[in-house]
Amino acid sequence: MKTKITVLLATVFMATASLAQKPQTPAKDGASSQGFRVGLVKPVLDFTGEATNQGYTALTETRIDDLFGVSLGYASLPVRGLGWTANATYLLNTNMSSLDGLARVDANLAYAFTSIVNIKGGVNLSKFFISSGSLSELNAGLGFQGGVGIQLTKNFGLDLGYTQMRQSGSTTDGIRFDMKEAGFEIGLHGTF
Repeated sequence: MKTKITVLLATVFMATASLAQKPQTPAKDGASSQGFRVGLVKPVLDFTGEATNQGYTALTETRIDDLFGVSLGYASLPVRGLGWTANATYLLNTNMSSLDGLARVDANLAYAFTSIVNIKGGVNLSKFFISSGSLSELNAGLGFQGGVGIQLTKNFGLDLGYTQMRQSGSTTDGIRFDMKEAGFEIGLHGTF
């Protein structure tokens, strides 16, 4: 875990150092970033699960740091103006347990202070995909996210943010599950 955080911080430091050396100018249309996006996403999430059955409740808490994902979306980020982003992300579980992955769709309002720095925040809808076990079907849940974007070049950028996602469901034996994942994520994206 410490190695992953060190690599993340080193990446952010190198990106900001390169920005300081190369002055950026906004695109001709005054947008910091606009177009279709393809990205890679790496979250580190704290998982809280609550199972309830006939008045009894069990609580589970653990760290999920073995998810890695891809995203497709669109961004419209005018400099010093209100903008927006929308993404569909699939996070794949790399430890090969019964959890296959987590799908998330998000929509954000955004503001670009300069052609380099922007902030965004919005809501998401997420759903776990589980291939085995008694809990094979979970309902999608509403969550939120917020973050800071750094446009490294005209086409490539970095997002650092916090996300919270929720899901719920029940088994055929009447056990009710409520789950929440919350934590930080880093994303690298190309806008075209």
